[in-house]
Amino acid sequence: MDAQLKSLLVRLETRTRQLVLAYTQLAADYDSLQHRLVAAEEEQMRLREENVRLQQMYDHLKMAKYIDLCDDDKRLNRQRINKMVREIDKCIAMLKSTASDDNDE
Repeated sequence: MDAQLKSLLVRLETRTRQLVLAYTQLAADYDSLQHRLVAAEEEQMRLREENVRLQQMYDHLKMAKYIDLCDDDKRLNRQRINKMVREIDKCIAMLKSTASDDNDE
């Protein structure tokens, strides 16, 4: 029985060492995963901030483009109005010349 007890104790000691080694490895893996998690969370926060910044830049660009289009529209509308005014002036001049020709008769 003494040999059986020693064999059992050796097996127990071996299993205990294996458990300690497995625990040590798991603890190291856990620490490594914790560091990776923190790094990933920091990267996520940085990307979110970058996304917000880029969204603001995009909104500003859209607004600038809209204002630019409005300026182009204003310029085109001004040109159209000026053309209409010239045509109206021509019509008025033609009416005046026609009216003066009628008065001469």
